[in-house]
Amino acid sequence: MSRRLFLLLFALSPLHAHAHVNSPNVIFEGRAGLYPVRVVIRPPGVVPGLAEISVRVHTNGARLVSVLPVHWRAGIEGSPPPDVARPVAGEAGLYHAELWFMARGAYSVHVKVEGEHGAGTVMVPVNSLAVTRLSMPNVLGGILLAVGIFLFLAAVSIVGAAVRESVLEPGVAPTLKRRWFGRAAVAGSALVLSVSLYAGRGWWNSVDRDYRNNKMFKPVRVQAAVRDASGQRLLQLSILETNSGGFSSSPLVPDHGKLMHLFLVRAPGMDAFAHLHPVRRDARTFDAALPPLPAGDYDLYADVTHESGFSQTLTATVNVPETVASTNSVGLPLPPDESDSWRLGPARETPVSANKPVCQLNEQLAMIWDRPEKLITGRDLTLRFAVLDADGRPAPLEPYLGMSSHAALRRDDGRVFTHLHPSGSISMAAQQVFQLRAEGAPSRRITAEMMDKLCQAPTPQQMREAIAFPYEFPEPGAYRIWVQVKSAGKILTGVFDAVAAK
Repeated sequence: MSRRLFLLLFALSPLHAHAHVNSPNVIFEGRAGLYPVRVVIRPPGVVPGLAEISVRVHTNGARLVSVLPVHWRAGIEGSPPPDVARPVAGEAGLYHAELWFMARGAYSVHVKVEGEHGAGTVMVPVNSLAVTRLSMPNVLGGILLAVGIFLFLAAVSIVGAAVRESVLEPGVAPTLKRRWFGRAAVAGSALVLSVSLYAGRGWWNSVDRDYRNNKMFKPVRVQAAVRDASGQRLLQLSILETNSGGFSSSPLVPDHGKLMHLFLVRAPGMDAFAHLHPVRRDARTFDAALPPLPAGDYDLYADVTHESGFSQTLTATVNVPETVASTNSVGLPLPPDESDSWRLGPARETPVSANKPVCQLNEQLAMIWDRPEKLITGRDLTLRFAVLDADGRPAPLEPYLGMSSHAALRRDDGRVFTHLHPSGSISMAAQQVFQLRAEGAPSRRITAEMMDKLCQAPTPQQMREAIAFPYEFPEPGAYRIWVQVKSAGKILTGVFDAVAAK
C-alpha cells in the first residue's frame, strides 16, 4: 500500500516532466562539423530562466564557440543574436555560457565552433519548462518585510506632515484643528495603503495560482492495463488527458522508426525488463504484445517525440497477471514487433577486476563494463561497455534500431529513469525535426519520409568502437543499467548495477 501511495504521488509530481524522469540535464556527444564536441545543457526550472551551457571541444584548433537558443515557433529569424561561450580557466577545450529561455516549449541550442578546420554547427534539442516554484529565502523575506514596514510608516507620516504643516509659514505652529486634520490624514492614508497592500497581495496570489495551475508543466495522465486476447497478453496504454500547454496534443514523429519506445521494469526487484514498441490504435491509445514476462507490478516509461521537437516520457504502473501467452505468432491479434526485446533475472556480474564487471549475454558472448572508479552525481562522464566472444575478442555487432547500442538506466526506487544513446540523452527525433525546420521544412508538416532521409545507419567504424554513453547521474543512490546490442540477428541485453555518490 505504501508503494502504491508513493507511485501515485510520484506520478502527480511535475519533476518528471522532461523527456526523462528526474534527469533534466541534456547531454549530447557528436560533431559540430569536423569538431567532436560534448554539450551539456542544464535548463532552468522556471520560465523565463537562465540555462547553463557547457561545450567541450575534443580537439585542438577551436578559436570561437557560440551558442544560440532557437524556439521552435520563432525559428532562427525570430531568435536573438548568438552568445559567445567563454573558455573555462584551467580546463582545456571547455567553454561555458548562459542563455535565456524566454518561452515554454521545445528549443534547439545551436552550437557553433569556429577554428582552423572552418566552422561547424550542431543543434541540441532541449525542453524549456516551468517545473518548479522558487521560494523566497527567509533572510531576504525578513529584509523586504523590514523595508516594507519602514516605507509604510514613512509614507503615512509624510502624508500627515503635509496636511498638518505644508500650508503654514515657516516657524508657525499648527493649530489644534490642523493637528487633527493631520491625524485624520495619517489614519486615512494608512487605510488606503492597507487596502492597496491587501489588493496587491490578492493580485500576487492570483498570479501565483495561475502559474501553479496553468504555467507549470503537468505530466500527462496515463493508464495501463493488460488484457487476454485469444491467449495473447496485450498491454494497452491510454492517454486520459493532456497536460496544460498543449505539448502532448501535437502529432508524434517516429524516433528510430517507432512512434513510442516503451520500457517495463518489474518493481521493486527490477528483475524483469522489456523494451517494446506499441502500435497506435487511435489518438490516445497504444497496444503492445507482451513478451513472456513474469507476473507482478511493473513501472512503465514511454518515450515519445512531437512535431514541435518537444519530447517527454509518459509514466504509469500496471499489474501483469500470471497467464500463459501463445508462443505461435501466426494468427495472433497483434504480432510482436521484431525489435522488441526483454531480459529476465537480476544483474549477475562476474568481476574480472574491481572496476570491470562482466554480464553473460548468451553462451558465446559476454558484456564487460569499464566502470569508473567513482560515479559522482552532477558530473558528466562516459559509461563504456564492450561485447566479447568466448576467446575475449570483440564480437561483431549489428545496428539495433538505427544505433550501435541503446541503454536504459533506473534508480532502485524508480525516481530516476533515462533512455540513452551513444549520442547522449537527447531525442534523436527532436534533433531531426529541428534540422528539417532549419532546412525550410513547414513547421507542422513533418512526415515519416522526411525523418527517414535524416536517419543514417552507424558506420562500420562506429560499430567497431566501444559501446559508450555520455551521462550525468542526477541523484545519489543505487541504479540498474540495461545495455542493449544486436549480434547475429539477436537482440542482447546486459545488466549491471551501479551506485552514484554525492
